[in-house]
Amino acid sequence: MAILNSCFFNIFLTIATLVTFLLLYVKYRRTYWQRRGVPTLPAHWFFGNVKDVIQFKKSPSIVIGDLHSEASDNDDVLGIYIFHKPFLLLRNAELIKQILIKDFDYFPDRYFTAQSIRDKIGSSNLFTMHNPEWRQMRTKISPVFSSGKMKKLFHLIGETAGSMIKYLEQQFSHDAKTKTIFVRDIALRYTTDIISSVAFGIKVNSFDPKTVQFFEKAQEGTRITFLRAIQFSVMFFFPQFSKWIAGQMLGSSTNYFRKIFWNSMDTRNITKAKRGDLIDSLIDLKNENDLKLEGDELVSQAAIFFVAGRESSVTTICLTLYELAKHPEIQKRTREEIHEKLKEHGMTYEAFQSMKYLNQVISETLRIYPPAPLIDRICVKDYKIPGTETVIEKGTPVYVALTGLHHDPRYFSNPQHFDPDRFSDKNKDNIKQCTYMPFGDGPRVCVGVRLGLLQSSMALIAILKDYEISLDPTCNKDGIDVRNVFLTVTEDFRLNFTKL
Repeated sequence: MAILNSCFFNIFLTIATLVTFLLLYVKYRRTYWQRRGVPTLPAHWFFGNVKDVIQFKKSPSIVIGDLHSEASDNDDVLGIYIFHKPFLLLRNAELIKQILIKDFDYFPDRYFTAQSIRDKIGSSNLFTMHNPEWRQMRTKISPVFSSGKMKKLFHLIGETAGSMIKYLEQQFSHDAKTKTIFVRDIALRYTTDIISSVAFGIKVNSFDPKTVQFFEKAQEGTRITFLRAIQFSVMFFFPQFSKWIAGQMLGSSTNYFRKIFWNSMDTRNITKAKRGDLIDSLIDLKNENDLKLEGDELVSQAAIFFVAGRESSVTTICLTLYELAKHPEIQKRTREEIHEKLKEHGMTYEAFQSMKYLNQVISETLRIYPPAPLIDRICVKDYKIPGTETVIEKGTPVYVALTGLHHDPRYFSNPQHFDPDRFSDKNKDNIKQCTYMPFGDGPRVCVGVRLGLLQSSMALIAILKDYEISLDPTCNKDGIDVRNVFLTVTEDFRLNFTKL
């Protein structure tokens, strides 16, 4: 009995010692920023500043945006903790400009990564590539999204918008004037058809029941599940573990999209036809010596533009309509401009360019709801913040929370109020650089910004010219999906459409 008691005591002592060392380690890690004189906010002993994220009460972008807002106006930076790991949140426009633009060489890479032993497609795309490979890839792909190329795409986007309107009309019975529409589904079909052409070089029609396989495979492969939400969070906040935890970017549809991509590449190689799209750029990259890409590394570039290009525009379309439904007077003014410019120019690229107020409306939506709300960088060598003694150590993740920055009253008066006139010709020059960055800023600014704005605008033009939008009282507030690191709406996001 004495021997047994001694054994239990030794086990208890060992466990107690390990727990004590663990608690001391966590406590020491949790004082990282305090020891460097960087301001912080109270944090949970285990979850750090992201308890609400872990409990799926709020999306990560909203939680970190709230931290930005809770800090003192005098704090240019804020030290935060995600579990035990220290992150630095930038809150000052001049410092953000310094780090994202002027001192880019210290912060050239994203912290986020989709590196996975199971998914080469998700591991080697432009979004997550590091320098110098990233710069070479960016230089080659940028011409695909030039203003000239967007003008050439206008006809395709107009056709897709027409298919969307025809599909919407079919949702109404003959005697119904108002209908509840699941807007996310409509917007996903629309953006799928446009991005599939740019990214995979094929033409599809997701509004035709006979040709929905591509759309259904896209939905199947990219749908956010509980497991996928966990994987995305790990890739964003603890990328060192993503190699083993991350799933496949295109999920169960990976082989389908791989086949689509290579069929398109092979067809283009045989015909030698040049469309100036992403496929052509990837063919050139495949044949060059300075940046050799093979196999799934090539598929990866098409995949990231397809996934990111779809979702960001879907969010913009849905939430612009949501805000217009909340503000009928703004919706009326937007519709009047659309009718006026279409009467003057017809459905042309010139009409789109002349719709200044619509652009203001979209800009204000992107301020309040930035689809990619966390700009992330990682410090690649020790960096002393100018004018201070604070050193950002190599390997430290740095964030800009647009959900905080875009709502900061230091930069935007009455920031919760939806006011498109902030972006009027008269007022837009008052917006300080690096306080409004829905597509990022600096060398890593989103390469597809023109396409995103064009396809979002065209969808809104097509809808608003024929329909009045109002809130569906059964829909959950703004419909933000709390599971996603990026700002997205829930699958059941819906609004009421009334035919004019």
